[in-house]
Amino acid sequence: MMRGKKLEKRSGNGVFSLTLIKALGLGSWVRFLSSRSSGAGATSNRLKLTAAKGAVRTEAKSGHGVKEQAWMQDRNLDNAIWEALPEELLERVLAYLPLTDIARLATVCKRWQSLIHCPQFLQTHAENSSSWPSYGPVRYSVNLSENGKFHWSGYCKSANKWQKLPPLSLPCLAGKKVWSGAGGLLCFYNRDNVGRLTVCNPVTNRWRELPPMNQKWRWPCVTHMIVDQSRKSYKIILAGNEAYPRNSITYRSQSTEVYDSVLDTWQLSGCLPKDLYLDTQDAALHNGLLYCTAQKTRTQTSDSLSAYDALIAYDVQGGVWTEVSSQLPDSSAYQTPILCGDHLVIVVAPLDNDGAEGRFYLLDARTKNWSLLTIMPQSLHKKLGFWGVCVAYGSQILVVSDTSMLVVVYDMGEGTWQELSSHQADSNFEFITPTIFSPNVNAIP
Repeated sequence: MMRGKKLEKRSGNGVFSLTLIKALGLGSWVRFLSSRSSGAGATSNRLKLTAAKGAVRTEAKSGHGVKEQAWMQDRNLDNAIWEALPEELLERVLAYLPLTDIARLATVCKRWQSLIHCPQFLQTHAENSSSWPSYGPVRYSVNLSENGKFHWSGYCKSANKWQKLPPLSLPCLAGKKVWSGAGGLLCFYNRDNVGRLTVCNPVTNRWRELPPMNQKWRWPCVTHMIVDQSRKSYKIILAGNEAYPRNSITYRSQSTEVYDSVLDTWQLSGCLPKDLYLDTQDAALHNGLLYCTAQKTRTQTSDSLSAYDALIAYDVQGGVWTEVSSQLPDSSAYQTPILCGDHLVIVVAPLDNDGAEGRFYLLDARTKNWSLLTIMPQSLHKKLGFWGVCVAYGSQILVVSDTSMLVVVYDMGEGTWQELSSHQADSNFEFITPTIFSPNVNAIP
């Protein structure tokens, strides 16, 4: 719970602890909100509170410098007082709970289970968007025998540690894996067959199964979700050269398809140039352009082809692919585009921990040339082992080990490397994804 305080509710007599209210320094809210109330209902509430308190009027200073009535200092608060607590106060207090406690909140009673859908609860979180931190990258497990039970955890940058997140129990998620995510939403797909996608808000447990796609995708090379917070809408972009099995007569190598949540439809979009082939599932969105890496082929002679790496971009609004840079820094290793601050960075991951250290290159937006930004220190390179994923938080780049879940960070502003976490891998979590989950009760699947 908040500040290490335990939230208690006892069955039978309904006794509830005021520890949470004290911990948040919200004792004065009881008096403030009661005084704000008007009408017969408010008068009734005040009378109930007065009767429950009895004749005790002793006041004491709390640890937060707030004067408290003696009745507020009693952990075993009388049931009549708790029942008389103004609804607005209850919703505001519970809205400040950490995300990891929301799952337990819903098991207390039906009233609290429905609380996260209440307007006041949603408004409180909209006004205090920083009350819940972001988690990413995300690691998870898929268990077919648990009827959609989804166990997961995320790296909390503000706390510098991995944290288990409330498990999801939705039948629609049985056997599915995380594909992408943004704005508090996660996109899932069936691990055996891409088929139809499911979008879910893990906080509210609301979900939507998307309509069938126009193409029977075998395996898209790029999958990316874009959320428009102002419109409470999102798009999902699929692109690549695996739309159909290669032995199929309907095989297509230039496919792009976009889902729009407002229209609730999939639409075919601009095709990739015929000599470009996407070679990554990672992409970075910047100023309306989705940047990806690709291979470009060209004919040397009548019977031979050569290929080189290139940076390309998809105009989300215009639906057109263009080539940004005809040369990437290092074609000998896996390359990932990420957005760090307002800069596009190519991460060159080592092929193994015995090879060269990871390198990071910065793109000059004007000249389209690359310059070396930093090289991972040898000590961290050896300790990290095989890379799992690489994500960016503002001006910081986090690299996560695939085996030990070690997390190291490069601060672009300071120009420094640091080890953040050496948390050992939990065998219960099979997969890791570069998705950053930012809890949002207002996100609509």
